[in-house]
Amino acid sequence: MKRLVSLLLAAAMLLAFAACSSENGGSVKTDVTPAEIEAAIAAALGDGYLATEDVPEDSLFSSPIGCLDLEKVKSYVAKESTVPALNLDRVAIAECEEGYADEAVALFNESFANSVGYIRQYPFGVAKVEGARIYKAGNIVIYVIAGASPSSDVSAEEEAKFAFGEYEKIDNAIKEVLGTLPENLAVVPEESSGGRQGGLIGG
Repeated sequence: MKRLVSLLLAAAMLLAFAACSSENGGSVKTDVTPAEIEAAIAAALGDGYLATEDVPEDSLFSSPIGCLDLEKVKSYVAKESTVPALNLDRVAIAECEEGYADEAVALFNESFANSVGYIRQYPFGVAKVEGARIYKAGNIVIYVIAGASPSSDVSAEEEAKFAFGEYEKIDNAIKEVLGTLPENLAVVPEESSGGRQGGLIGG
């Protein structure tokens, strides 16, 4: 009888563990390329995907990729909008050498803080920028500011809700490609006591 109870408890624990694994999306796929992830994001956003331009190698300083040590990056995607000074949509995805992903996340966050400072100084699309995603999945690091923009006459609350819906599409696309959705590691900087922060757009 004790053995039967033990077996039933073990089975219940296995079922609970399986349910948790299913909710978390299982293990991260390790054979995914930056280009495949970017393509999934673009497909999910459709016409709302504005980061359609490849950043040339000689202009990488304007991309978060330019913050990284490219000698420690196996492959990458660096995309931005057609007018990056007016539209901060950008997608930067790097496949890092072993042991470099954490540093890449920190560097992406520095670039993100720069973009937040800029958008607070010239507020247009603040909710989209502040909602940025920075994900780490194994040696892949993903930085995304993207999505369609609402009309200019919406309230801040409506803008935030719109941005949330666009990032939900992005999150679902990333989860589909990776097999799980990692934790968002983007750190939104606090506003300075002066109300807004300065900053440049680039990396």
